[in-house]
Order: sequence, then C-alpha cells, then structure tokens
Amino acid sequence: MLYTQSQVNLHTHSFYCMHGSGTISEFVQQARAEGLKVLGFSEHAPLPDREYQKGNRIDYVDLPLYERDVLAQKDNPDIKVFLGAECDWLPEEAGFYRNELLGERGYDYLCCSIHHMEDTVTGKEKFLQYLTCMPASQIAEYVSLYTDALRSGMFLFGCHPDLFLAGHRAWDADAVFASRDIIQCALECNVPLEINDNGLRKKLIETPSGMRHPYPVEEFWEMACDMGVKIISNSDAHRPQDVGSHLRNSFEFARKLGISFAGWEIDDNHISCVSLH
Repeated sequence: MLYTQSQVNLHTHSFYCMHGSGTISEFVQQARAEGLKVLGFSEHAPLPDREYQKGNRIDYVDLPLYERDVLAQKDNPDIKVFLGAECDWLPEEAGFYRNELLGERGYDYLCCSIHHMEDTVTGKEKFLQYLTCMPASQIAEYVSLYTDALRSGMFLFGCHPDLFLAGHRAWDADAVFASRDIIQCALECNVPLEINDNGLRKKLIETPSGMRHPYPVEEFWEMACDMGVKIISNSDAHRPQDVGSHLRNSFEFARKLGISFAGWEIDDNHISCVSLH
C-alpha cells in the first residue's frame, strides 16, 4: 500500500534510548492522534563490545524489552508499527547490525547516522553541533563514513545527513563538495535522505551568514532537490508530543524550498521508499 510522507514517521526514540522520555504505547497513542498511519521506532542501537557513547543509546540487555514493547503494538488496527534501530556507522559494527539486528532479531529496518567526532582541541568525542570548527580533513572523514554507510546496503534511509554543518558553520567550498558527495552517493545507492525535524526544534546557532538552525541547512537541501535524490522527513521525536512535529516544521521547511517528499510502499513485512513525482 502506498503512503505519503504526511502519514509516516520512521524516526522515533522512547525512554529506552536513555535520553528520551515516554513509553512505546504513549508514542503510538500520540501518533494516532496526529493522524499518522505508520510509525517506526528507531532506538539508538547498542554496541555490546564497546563503551562508545554509552548512556546515549539503548543498553544491549534492554533489547528484548524494547522489542517486546514494539511487537506488542503490531496488531494495532489503526496504525502500522515497525521495529527499527538508528545505527551510528562504525564499520567494525557492521556485522552486528547486519547479522544480529537485521538477521537473528528480525528488525524491520535500520537507518544510519553519525553523531560524534573527535574535538580537535580536546581530543574527546563530541556531538557534532558542539564542535565550533571542523577542519577539511574532518569533514572528509565524515563524508567517507556517511557514504560507506549508504553503500553498505543495510539502511532504509540516511538520518540528518547535513548534521556536519552544525559544526562546520560556513557554506564554503568544503561544505559544497561534502554535501555534493553525500547526495550523489545517496542518489547512486537509491537511499533516501532525511530532513530531520529535531534540528528545527533546537536553538538557532550563529554562523558567518547569520543565525540558523543547526540542521537542516537550506543550502544542502536545495542541492539535494536539484540533484534529484529521494527526500523524506521524520520527527526524530524523543518525547511523545514531538512524534508528529515534522508534519508542521519540516513540511514548512520543504514548502519554502520547493521540495516534494518521496512516499512509502509498505505492507506488513516490507518498507520501501518510492518517488511520487
């Protein structure tokens, strides 16, 4: 069955991610109130063999509880509910993502992202929005990681691909080349890219061109539209009340730029993104 983007949200985090709030059932209830017909849960995937950003992602031991709560909503007659995970692309974890999450545990989908990179001043991992400067070499590293994720064939869509522009705040040659490389890779791999509503709910940041949201960044999405990649939107909700926010903020952002969203072909066991234009 074909669904428009206005009926779908596939990027949702509950209390299980350790920096969100609300139960699975509370999100489903709110999604129904917003008129959504499809809701996908995408907790930040655990990394059982390493400490990477522990406390900001679901604990491995909680996976059975998370899966139980999502699967309990599968029979809801008013809304289709899917089990997913958002995976920070760490190449050494590819086997866990593919073999255990998609394989043994039977997740319906995965989506990919990169949230943290090394602060060149302190040497510590830092959320990209709070990096005040990303040198060209670090931007190139981000692009390499993001495009590797897209090429892996594991991911239904790429989350907030322009997040690096929260740390690299100038729309300069480095930003242009990086954006083009990411978009071109997504186009070649037929993986849609996400306008992420969470960035539109964050405080404005100061850039050489004035104040703007940390992401999404207009110039990136104008380029994405011109290049013809499939564009989707999700709320990236971490509270039930935000689960339908993309229907307002992201849709207005897209309308301003003349962007048309892709749609979704969905049945009980399969999700695929389709062009509607």
